[in-house]
Amino acid sequence: MSNKMAYIKILLSLLIFGNVSAGVIKPQDAKKQRDILIVSGNRSSYYALDGHSLVYKVKGPQRIKIYSRAVLSSKKDKSKSFGFEIQLNGNQPLQVNHQQKYSKGVKSPQHPNHYFSKSAIDYLSVPAGVNEVTIRPKKRGERVVVRVLEDSNAPKGKKKRVDALSEESPIKLISNGKHLSYYAMRKDHPLFVTLEGPVNLELTSRLGFSPQMGREEAYRIQVLDNGKIVGTYYFSTDRSEVTTVDGQSDVVPGRWRSCDVKLGKGMHEIKLKLMDENRQVFIKLNQIIGE
Repeated sequence: MSNKMAYIKILLSLLIFGNVSAGVIKPQDAKKQRDILIVSGNRSSYYALDGHSLVYKVKGPQRIKIYSRAVLSSKKDKSKSFGFEIQLNGNQPLQVNHQQKYSKGVKSPQHPNHYFSKSAIDYLSVPAGVNEVTIRPKKRGERVVVRVLEDSNAPKGKKKRVDALSEESPIKLISNGKHLSYYAMRKDHPLFVTLEGPVNLELTSRLGFSPQMGREEAYRIQVLDNGKIVGTYYFSTDRSEVTTVDGQSDVVPGRWRSCDVKLGKGMHEIKLKLMDENRQVFIKLNQIIGE
């Protein structure tokens, strides 16, 4: 092999490795807990959540994407329930629960006798500045591996309002003299949307603060596409000082939090679920068109 060909091969390897590794966020003491998984032929760095917490330093504002997989003792296990906690800057931990099926396409060269579930995906929005994100196990002896990525590339373009299918009419939020139309969503009252892709769906949400709630509260919205879970989005917010709810004087909207869901070609039946009991969230939906 000529020197020129060898140089080209090395360069291509570096480019490929750089693309795969771009946006990966490593925890502290990463080397001790690292586990290389082969996922559909590609090498990916995961970190073991096996009796030890994973601590990340994350610069915001941005959104992070958390992949998690259960470690199975046998490939005969058709599915596995597992969970962990996510804590942002020492605030009240968010409880995460998943159930995933066994994945044939995932192997560990370090642990050839281990088997893994399909990945679950959670999203966490972090505020400006340097943030500490702690992911800790919930059950002793439960083996889970985690991979954290940056997910901060928000789509750009014009926004077009999307109407949801809801049993209730939209309500009005009043902010700086403007009347804004939102849907109210509760755990037993999901929202449904039908869209034709490819499309980016933007969700703008506000938690409804009741008088007994604290200064800052968290909530979770799960998104399903044609019955399949796309991801669970975790938000933390405090009360807005400039927004009220028309007709609900005892409820104060939180500051708005948003996320976007990228949908591929074809028809999409979207279901939005609030995962928390005894709470309501106000939702506004937009389709982002073009650049």
